[in-house]
Parts: sequence; structure tokens; C-alpha cells
Amino acid sequence: MSGYVNRSLDFTGRTGVLKYWRAQRALIWFLMLGIALAMGLLVSPLPQWTAAVGLVPILYVYVASIALGVRRLHDRGRSGWWLMIYSSPLAFSCVLLARNGGLPGEPSSPVFITTGVAVLAAFAFYVWGFIDIGVRKGRPGPNRYGPVPT
Repeated sequence: MSGYVNRSLDFTGRTGVLKYWRAQRALIWFLMLGIALAMGLLVSPLPQWTAAVGLVPILYVYVASIALGVRRLHDRGRSGWWLMIYSSPLAFSCVLLARNGGLPGEPSSPVFITTGVAVLAAFAFYVWGFIDIGVRKGRPGPNRYGPVPT
């Protein structure tokens, strides 16, 4: 565990698939702790701005998750920028849905069809990224990002 904490904000090197899932599990617990802390401080008699203390672990988890994803992509022999490719369509479809107030109009309207196709394409990118990062094994042998993770 201490090895992960030391590397949690490191964007260099490689991380194997098993260590990736172990680190993700730890990050999820830390995220839940941050959310519980923020919610507990919101309902406490303390001023509401103290709930911002709960944002510290939440922001840490956000940055550490990005670093972990980048290291996992390095293990697959890919640049960390692929993480942006995997997540951009999903963010775009969320913005599109928010702008249109959900799936707008009649099912036969062009806006409905365009929005639906964009959401399905984004979901496909998301699944592709999940399989590439979370399921597939890394490249055997050293690559340009470092030696095989131990």
C-alpha cells in the first residue's frame, strides 16, 4: 500500500492491471471518505464552508485516478493522451444532453437522432477505454515508458 501512496501522483512509468484494480479500490474508499466528510460537515453546526475540507480527498482521488490511468496506458504502450480520447466523447455527450434537456423532441426528430447517436458513440468509446485500461494485459518486456511493472 505504501508503494502506491508514494506513486499515487506520479504520471511516469507503468502499472500492471492487477495493481491498477487494487489502487482503484483504494481510491474508491478514499473518495467515499471524502464525500462522507463533506456531507458530515455540511449537516454539522459548523459553518457550511468547512465542508470544503471534504474536497481535499476528492480532488486528490481525481488527480490520482488520472495518474493511475496514464501509467496503465503506459503499460499498454500508449501515451497518456489516450485517456483524453477515451473520456472526451463521454463529456461531449453529457454536455449535449444537458444543453438539449435530455433526449429532446419526438423520436423521429433530427435532434433526437443526432443526440442518441452521439451518446451511443460516446458509450462505445467509454467501453473501449475500459477494456483497454482495465482488462487487457500490458505489453511484455520494457517499452519507452519503462521496464515491466513488478
